[in-house]
Amino acid sequence: MNKKTQMEKIFAMHKIQLCISLVMVTIFLASCNSKTDNKNNSSKDSLESTILIEKQNTSLDSIVLFLLDASAKDFHDNQPPIPVNFRNVQVRNLIGQNSENNYMICGQFLAQDKQSKDEWTSFATIKTDPYEQWIGSNALTYCQNSKAISYKINDLSSALKNRIDSLQNTKDQAK
Repeated sequence: MNKKTQMEKIFAMHKIQLCISLVMVTIFLASCNSKTDNKNNSSKDSLESTILIEKQNTSLDSIVLFLLDASAKDFHDNQPPIPVNFRNVQVRNLIGQNSENNYMICGQFLAQDKQSKDEWTSFATIKTDPYEQWIGSNALTYCQNSKAISYKINDLSSALKNRIDSLQNTKDQAK
């Protein structure tokens, strides 16, 4: 009988060790599986955020191109003043009512008749329906109340000048 109780104790110990081992293996497998899920979720989140950033960049590119074209056309069509140079042309955003984004380009231009005085005038071209262009103190107010947006080109002055020159060359060739 003494042997039987010793055997039962040994068997009970093995049974406990087996249960503990099974619990540890289950926990190990569960933790490996959740790490894999987290890796999949983080790479999925990373991919989704990359796609979102690319869409935003594409959208911002089209807005900037529209604003440059609209601004150049407005300067070209509504002369005087005839702009001969630009500086500090940047993409900006003014948060409007209902938290809507009002994208704009802000900068300064040197008018042909003010060239000798080196007198720069502020302007703002705002994307509305389709756009508004402001010159002088009204433009300065819009620009001061807006926030600069990081864009791949910091100063769009030469891009705007090239568009206006292109419109002028097209007009001269048509004559």
